[in-house]
Amino acid sequence: MNATLKTIGLIGLVLFGALFSVTYTSKETIESSAKSFVKFQIEKEIKAKQQAITASSMAEKARSMANKLGLDADKIQTDLENNLPDKIASVIAAMCGYDCEKKKAVSQSIAAGYMDRLKGIGIAQGTLAQIIKGKYVEIVGNLKFDLRIFLASNAIMFLILLMVSFFKPRAVAHLFLPGMLLLLATVISSSIYIFGQDWFYTIIYNDYMGFAYLAYLGIIFAVLMDIVFNAGSVTTSIINAIAEAVGSSLSLASC
Repeated sequence: MNATLKTIGLIGLVLFGALFSVTYTSKETIESSAKSFVKFQIEKEIKAKQQAITASSMAEKARSMANKLGLDADKIQTDLENNLPDKIASVIAAMCGYDCEKKKAVSQSIAAGYMDRLKGIGIAQGTLAQIIKGKYVEIVGNLKFDLRIFLASNAIMFLILLMVSFFKPRAVAHLFLPGMLLLLATVISSSIYIFGQDWFYTIIYNDYMGFAYLAYLGIIFAVLMDIVFNAGSVTTSIINAIAEAVGSSLSLASC
């Protein structure tokens, strides 16, 4: 059992330690893995900042606006390349009897109007792009920070388990409880990631250190500290109570 606990501690330390280092050495891996989550979070946060618009998602409106701006810009550019202002001026001149100078002035005025619209579209497109880019950088940064906390805290817990298993060899049975709890946390988090990355990142992002998981690790840490500094008295009572409840004859003494 001692060897099993040491193996669990070592594997957990190596696994979470390696993943923690990846967040620094291969940042693109995280961004690629979390692509759909980041996209969803951008939509969500832009929508939250624009509460007045509730009929549809901000992302759809942003895409629609961007597409419309792009189509308008392309159309204006095509019109200018096809000398449409001159053609319009020619029609107006023919209808109103303008001379060449007036026709030229009308053409320039129309062309200037087109350029003003094109400039306005460019500014709008740039503003929209900057908002999305800013949100992307902010969300990816927050996600990496929270992910590092998650990975580092798990690595530290497995390190403590490994160290206690070496320095408290008589507490093997007592270490079984925190060891299994840590293993359970690893299996659950890995399963969530494998079968639904977005769920995993949703749990991690901002809400992670808030509450449930931190409390869970806190319980495991308290058990380990009880074993180290209190001879496992509380842990012994808990394990004996569980054994009694399930009808087992197992009985542990303090270590």
